[in-house]
Amino acid sequence: MKNVLLTLLLILLGCQIATASERPSRVVSINLCTDQLLLMLAEPEQIASVSHLALEPNSSYMADKAAKFRINYAKAEELIELKPDLILAGLYNDRSLVLLLKKLGYRVEVFPLSSNLEDIRNNIRVMAELIGRETEGQRLISEMDKRLEQISRSNPTHKPRGAFYQPNGYTSGRNTLQHSALELAGWLNIADEEGVVGYGSLDLERLILAKPEQLFTSSYAPGTQSRGQLILKHPVLKQLTHGREMIEVAYKYWICGGPMITDAVEILHKSLPR
Repeated sequence: MKNVLLTLLLILLGCQIATASERPSRVVSINLCTDQLLLMLAEPEQIASVSHLALEPNSSYMADKAAKFRINYAKAEELIELKPDLILAGLYNDRSLVLLLKKLGYRVEVFPLSSNLEDIRNNIRVMAELIGRETEGQRLISEMDKRLEQISRSNPTHKPRGAFYQPNGYTSGRNTLQHSALELAGWLNIADEEGVVGYGSLDLERLILAKPEQLFTSSYAPGTQSRGQLILKHPVLKQLTHGREMIEVAYKYWICGGPMITDAVEILHKSLPR
């Protein structure tokens, strides 16, 4: 009886549920990271909506392209109104919403987070397969790998020491995209040496003893001021790097895993001591 009621509800709402074998024609993304890959890979007519976060230029690499599509705020009512045949979500989306949508019969695919290059490749492949754009997905991976290979050929034998340093002394250790990018660009990541796994803190004393040659940071909202950000202006940081300014690498390159990490690797590579 319960299944019958659900079916009747879907019919009344005019929902269009695609089977797994059909190429989706009304794809809705409710997560910033799935927004990025969808906008890179899908044909425009396949995209029914992307999340409102896709319009934020500081965090969305595809903000300009996202402006051409209808946005959503991940509310059940608006998603049903869009009549999607595929909904894309991430691990941080509201789990109760995802369960509700699945209960109503919608096809919902939840993407894992990326912490390294292979995670990025896998998510590109999965996205491409879901929307029937396998050739485009492989092309995106090949282009990314080709650019990274060109960088690796000119990396120094002796890696200089660097670290990402954020407000309140937060840093990026092993199993983060920043760590992967530093290594790919030819840097030795101090946070990894200090035993940081994932995102953690590195107090000023430990940073001084680690003797970095260059510091990097990524501002989520450039131009803002907070007490946590004051540490980034501490005079000792410039002394550590012999007067070299901290280099800003835009947050949009790795808030989500995607081929845009290559842009960050190129910035980091160009900052190597010559």
